Amino acid sequence: MSNNQQPLDDIAEKIAGGLRLLGGLKQGAEAQVKSIVEGALDQFDVVTHERMQVQEAMLSKARQELTALEARVTELEAKLKQLGH
Repeated sequence: MSNNQQPLDDIAEKIAGGLRLLGGLKQGAEAQVKSIVEGALDQFDVVTHERMQVQEAMLSKARQELTALEARVTELEAKLKQLGH
């Protein structure tokens, strides 16, 4: 049984080695593709996801402040009308 198992073990080892090699090639290819895409995107006016989240947070805060200022202006206009009459 041991003699019959050895060729199968050799084949399994070669397959595993091939898969490891393919995995390494895959990672290398992914890194190259990522580099190419990032280089292409650098030529355009593109915003990163993180930067977009920061901008959305700033916009949300500005909207809240604007709403508060609008309410304050409405309140002050009402007071001016009362003083004028």
